[in-house]
Amino acid sequence: MAVAGALVSGLVVVANAAPAHADTLRNVYYYSSDCYRYGDYGVQNHMWSWYHCDYQYNFWFLWSVP
Repeated sequence: MAVAGALVSGLVVVANAAPAHADTLRNVYYYSSDCYRYGDYGVQNHMWSWYHCDYQYNFWFLWSVP
């Protein structure tokens, strides 16, 4: 029973910690320059602390951490 309790409590800790560090999708762009420009704009205006742009399916996805 102690092992099961430790596993359950471990899962609770992980579940509680994940949303605080989860990336948020901000927008989708056709061009990388637009993605990075708006990502920089968000950092400069304190909309988010950092961001990254990922290229998938012929689009640029802007992700950030609020």
